[in-house]
Order: sequence, then C-alpha cells, then structure tokens
Amino acid sequence: MSETQIPVPVPVATAPTAVVPDDIRDDIRRFTTDGFIGPIKLYEPDEAAELIREIRIRNQDTSKALYRNSVNYDRHFDIPELGRHVAHPTIVKYLTAIFGPDVLCWRTEWFPKFPGAKATEWHQVRDYSYANGKPQLLPTETDWNAFIDITVWTTFTPATRETACMRFVRGSQRDLIFDEHKATATGRSEGYDVAYANTGFFGYDFSDFAVDPDWEPRPEDVVEMEMQPGEAVIFTASCVHGSLPNITKRQTRFAIAARYVPTHVRVYPDQDTFSAHGATFDLDEYGSVLVSGQDAYGHNRLRSTDNHGQPFVGTWPA
Repeated sequence: MSETQIPVPVPVATAPTAVVPDDIRDDIRRFTTDGFIGPIKLYEPDEAAELIREIRIRNQDTSKALYRNSVNYDRHFDIPELGRHVAHPTIVKYLTAIFGPDVLCWRTEWFPKFPGAKATEWHQVRDYSYANGKPQLLPTETDWNAFIDITVWTTFTPATRETACMRFVRGSQRDLIFDEHKATATGRSEGYDVAYANTGFFGYDFSDFAVDPDWEPRPEDVVEMEMQPGEAVIFTASCVHGSLPNITKRQTRFAIAARYVPTHVRVYPDQDTFSAHGATFDLDEYGSVLVSGQDAYGHNRLRSTDNHGQPFVGTWPA
C-alpha cells in the first residue's frame, strides 16, 4: 500500500497466529465486532491512586524526557512506572489474543480532562496522518485492516458521564467515516494553541476530515463507557470515538493511553522527525518497545531500556 492511498476498511478478525485464552474468548469476539472492549480491571483503586501519584510527581522532572517540547508523548522513556505499565500482563494477554504473539508499544500519552473541559469530538484514526498529512503507521505483512493499531486507555480517576468518560460508536471500524488524508490547515500550522485551539481535539477540527459532513452516529450504536480507577478500555483507533465534557467544578479525569502495533507495521516510516499538536518530535533517540514475542521483520528501531538504563520488560512478577 502506498503512502498516498486511502486505507479502505475490510472485514477483520484476529491474526491467524493469535491464541485466544478461553477466559477472554467472549471479550475478543465482542472486540472484533464492536471495535472496543471494556472496562477491564488492571489495578485495584488504591494501586491506581498510588501509581498516578508517582507518575505525576515524576512528570515534573523532564531532564530525561525523550522530546524537548511540552507535548506529553512517550514519557515511558523517563518515567519508570509508565514504562512498567505498558507491559502489564493483562494488557499483553489481550493484545496477543488479537495481534498474535509479537507486539510493539509505539507510543504513550496521557489525557487530563480538567473541570470545565469541553468534549472531544468524534474522530477516527487509521495511520495517524491527520497530524501533518504523513502516515505514522504503515502495515507490510497484510492488507490494511482495522486492527493494525490498538489503544489501551487506562483511567486512574473516576471516568463518569460528569467527568468526561469516553464514548464509542459500535462497529464503526468497518466504515471510512473520517478520511485523515484530506487536506486541512486546522491543526497543521505552527504556533496554534495546543490546548484545544477552539476544538475538542487538541487543535484539530476533525469535522474537516468527515467523508460525509452530515454524518451522525445512530443513537443505538453509541456507548458511553463509565470506568473506575484502575480500569482500561481496549479499542482500535479506527473505531469512531470521543469523550463527553467534564462538567464538574473540582474533579480532573486523568487517563493514560498506550498504543500498540504488530511487529510487521512500520512506525514513522522514512521519517527522522514528525510534527503534531504544534510541536516537532526528533526521532533520533526514539524506538518502539517490544512488549511480547520477537521482531522477525526489523522494520523499526527498538529500545530495550529506558532513559535511565532500566529494562522495559521483565519487572512484573511471574
């Protein structure tokens, strides 16, 4: 598939090499139908509270951060707790049941929704070219399908309808509702206000990418997913998703997203830097993290240690 072609949705299933444990078989079946599954418990509430406390403390020190900008991408390279989180055994269990045994974590970021924050509008992402018109992911082993990229979105505070829980359009991963390859100036120019810039999607107006400007989801397909601290939702970014506004006066919703691909996917193909959200990212020290299996393709630079020299994988108890 060339970089200029629009990825066309096709019927999807888990990878032929995927082994699905019996205890999550129904979950995986729902995922392949709906495009998302959750809530899935990763941490007890007190564990979640302690983890996010440590992450927020460490966030203040950016001396070993991978990028020299204010956007919170890939802090798993300098925050050990976040580096450990991306290889959580429950996350890996679900990912390998979808992708097969060989899985890379290619990005992390976090999403605070402060009191009064507006909703994040409906959006759909396949190759992340919405950011600057260049694909950030390209599959090599198979034709494009909806499960090239999976996000694990974990909330560390209550995510309710009042505090901006996520919402999804069930089954929308099968349809091309938003075309990231359309030309748009909104969000791609330098100097705009990354703190939403009058949109709910971090400076981008995703309605610019709508194939049908009048599209609206059927109410019966919309799922608003309330979650407790320590719970995660797993979804393909090609499933249309967004969030409600935070209508509270004092409660911040804080969630972390970790993004994963199978090893045949090229990450940031032919790029030494990329631009997104009004910032430039130098990829000189970047590498994807192998959280499961082996990399038989060699398409991507891998990082086995963080910026403290500590290993990413292997810190979970057997």
